[in-house]
Amino acid sequence: MTDRIAGVILVLLALWYGFGASRLKAGFGADPLGPKVFPFMLAITLFLVALAIIFRVDPNPPWPRLGTWFNLVFVTISFIAYAYLLVPIGFIAATTLETTFVSQRFGAKAWQAIVTGLLASLGMYVLFVYALGIPLPVGRVFGGR
Repeated sequence: MTDRIAGVILVLLALWYGFGASRLKAGFGADPLGPKVFPFMLAITLFLVALAIIFRVDPNPPWPRLGTWFNLVFVTISFIAYAYLLVPIGFIAATTLETTFVSQRFGAKAWQAIVTGLLASLGMYVLFVYALGIPLPVGRVFGGR
């Protein structure tokens, strides 16, 4: 029964996300596909996964231990903090901090988490800025807007 409840919640979330994507407006000279395509793909994927969860029910799903719930709450809070820190401290610093924190929550040693965070943030920065031409915030503390 818990699988079905989770599936229904995910279906509702997918519909809400898809509705939000449908309200996106393309600016002048925007990409021919527009800003709606990627969010719609995410909404459709989430919807299909939710249906799979609803119709392929595990008769006795294991519930996470209490420590896992704490990790989920801390990681959720960290993603909210990441969203607020992205513009003030920039993409590279915020993503390094976030990836380091999440890596540690998943059991990485401190040095492994730091290396992973730094390499992931630099790799994504190069990918988005230089390969895809998508500008990312440098950070107000570093003289950016």
